[in-house]
Amino acid sequence: MAFQVSTLRRLWQPRWPLFWLVITLNLMSSAMTSTLLVMQPTGAMRGLLTLFALLNTFAGWWLLARLWRETAPSPGEPHVQGAADHQDR
Repeated sequence: MAFQVSTLRRLWQPRWPLFWLVITLNLMSSAMTSTLLVMQPTGAMRGLLTLFALLNTFAGWWLLARLWRETAPSPGEPHVQGAADHQDR
């Protein structure tokens, strides 16, 4: 359970603008997907909304991975568990 909490701490970074950009992109992707399902556009509009939704999703994933790397804890932080902490003693 402690591993999950430290993982969430690394992702939940409201002070970082990158965090809010990830949230915004994911909300935009959800809105575009909902528009596709509810309005069911045809032709070029359907292709354009699908393309934008996919691009937003991939951009959100990429930014989330970047946020994950940039907020990596230093080895001395107390809430970080190393491989040795997971072994039975």
